[in-house]
Amino acid sequence: MKKHGAHAWLINTGWSGGKYGVGKRMDLRVTRAIIDAIHSGELEKTPTEQLEIFGLHVPTSCPGVDSEVLMPINTWQNKDEYYATLKYLGVNFTKNFSKYQDKASPEIIAAGPQSK
Repeated sequence: MKKHGAHAWLINTGWSGGKYGVGKRMDLRVTRAIIDAIHSGELEKTPTEQLEIFGLHVPTSCPGVDSEVLMPINTWQNKDEYYATLKYLGVNFTKNFSKYQDKASPEIIAAGPQSK
């Protein structure tokens, strides 16, 4: 990716707004609007906010999408449950990645979840 200047986008096409049974599937119209903004280059120009623990850069706006949907915490009514889930995912990602860590570069390792 670095060699060719490629960009990668992680798009939530799954669950939003809470754990299973509380949240709901991401609206397909939202997913399509985000993909369209990626293809047009619009998201590349948009300011971002950094997601805690995982360090992902989340666009603050996207044409045709309510900006509240873009940052996951904004869709969860129970913010404590959101943070607990975020921490749980970060710990489990790190635990699983440890199986492959000896094959990863320091740059890749440093890009992993950062616990608080």
